[in-house]
Formats: sequence, structure tokens, C-alpha cells
Amino acid sequence: MSDVLSLPLVMVSTHDHSRLMQTARELAEQCHPLAAPLLQELHRAKVCTADELPDNVVTLDTFVTYRMGGEDTPDKRMLIHPDDRMWPPAELSVLTPVGLSLLGLRAGQRTPVIGSAEASDACVEVVAVGPRVFGAFVPFGTAPPDGTGTRWT
Repeated sequence: MSDVLSLPLVMVSTHDHSRLMQTARELAEQCHPLAAPLLQELHRAKVCTADELPDNVVTLDTFVTYRMGGEDTPDKRMLIHPDDRMWPPAELSVLTPVGLSLLGLRAGQRTPVIGSAEASDACVEVVAVGPRVFGAFVPFGTAPPDGTGTRWT
């Protein structure tokens, strides 16, 4: 029980919480190995409205820069629900051990990797959070719809 108490606080939006609870229930019916860890994280999470959720919290549809324990180079991916796959090389599913571990953390927090077959001391650290994606994903260098030809960055 002391391991649970030492985990960092996680925060989840009401929308993400509802959607992920439904997903966790469906996964539990299929005996998915991450169903129980997902339910556990959702039960211990502080659930907030979108307005209450700080900008530096990792949520679904948010880019997160993270570093695996022992690695020097961070990685940057968008945390997604597996039903929302659009651009796999830039995405990290919440239904992976690393994705589940990052959910609800803030920049600067570090936590053990949940449900991993790796060594029990494997951990992940949030280096930075953002941007959050609203609506359709727009890749870098795409011209805006106003026809100005100015590229978004």
C-alpha cells in the first residue's frame, strides 16, 4: 500500500475520465493486461473540469515530452486514446505501459512505468507538456485555411 501512496498525484479531465472508464470496462471483459492498472489509475485520479485542469498536465490529445529512466534523449509524442489513431509515428497510446504512466502527470514529475514487463525500477519522467490538440490535427508546415500562404509553426 505504501507504493500507491508514493505515486505522484494524477489529474484527469471529466471527459477523459468518462471515456477511459468505459474503455477500461470493455478491456476488463476481454481480460486485457492493462485493464486493472487503468482502472486503478482512474480511481486514484483527481477528476477536474477542463477549466480546472492546469495546462501542464498530460491529458489525451496532448503532446508530452518524456524521458525514460536511464536515457539521455527525451521523446515527444501525442498521448491518444487508441480509437483516435491518425499519425502513429507521433502518437503514444494510453493503453501502453508508458502512455498509462504519463496520463495525468505534470511537467517535472516522475513515476514507475505501470504494468510494464520491464524491470520493476523502470520509470518515466515528464519533461514538458503541450501543446494540447483541439479538433483536427494540423501537421507542421501546413498552410492555414485563410489562403495567406503563411505557414503555421
